Amino acid sequence: MKRKADTFEEFLLESFRDGISCRELRLSADELAYVKVKYPRAMIKNLLSDVCADGKSWFEITLSPANGERVESSRKEEDIKQENRSLKLEIEAL
Repeated sequence: MKRKADTFEEFLLESFRDGISCRELRLSADELAYVKVKYPRAMIKNLLSDVCADGKSWFEITLSPANGERVESSRKEEDIKQENRSLKLEIEAL
C-alpha cells in the first residue's frame, strides 16, 4: 500500500508535468507545508479565504523554471488557469 506522502508526491508530479509551472490546487495545511519544503522558491497565493468542508483551501502555486528554462507564454498560462477554474467548479459540484 502506498504511503500518503508518496501519493501526494505523484499528484504534484502529475500536476506540474510537461512544463506546466502554474496550477491552482486545493491543499490541506499539511500538503501546503510539504509544497513549501519541496519547492522553497515556489510562489504561493491563497485564492479564497473560505476553507472547504474537508479543511482544504485553494492556492495558486507557481514553480520557478529550473535551470533557466523559458517560462510559458502568458496565453498558455491563461489557458491553464481557465482549465483549473473549470476543474475547480466540477470538484465543488461533487
